[in-house]
Amino acid sequence: MNKVNLFLFAIFFSQMLFSSSAFTDGNVKVSISDAWVSEAPTNVSVLAGYANIHNPSNKLITLIAISSQNFSKIEIHRSVLNREIISMEKQESLEISAENTIKLSPGDFHLMLFEPNKPLRSGDTVTLNFLFSDGHIETIEAKVKRRDTEDHSHQNH
Repeated sequence: MNKVNLFLFAIFFSQMLFSSSAFTDGNVKVSISDAWVSEAPTNVSVLAGYANIHNPSNKLITLIAISSQNFSKIEIHRSVLNREIISMEKQESLEISAENTIKLSPGDFHLMLFEPNKPLRSGDTVTLNFLFSDGHIETIEAKVKRRDTEDHSHQNH
């Protein structure tokens, strides 16, 4: 192989390498783990949901909506302590910074799942669809379970 061909091959190879890694990074998907919905008495029309959302990419990702056939609507909320009173603030979206994990947990960011289409008991599963600003939808199964400890973060909701 002469020097010109070797040089062209080196340029071609490096372009493939860099464009391939850029393409791969653009297609890195958010991972959602440890998703669960808190069991509630059958007369309760709003349930709480939790999960870990991991962004493995090097770019900010924004969660813009969650939907489910199991509920009439789902909202992102955050528990906020203000003058010794915990209240819920609806969030229009949730930003997950590059290479970071957001934990939706009792007393912080969480999901509010409105009007389940049937009573849910511990051990049941529900399907949740997470829509991100890039158009990607991540569909997961979340288990319904009892809370391990008593949590009063939704008492003023």
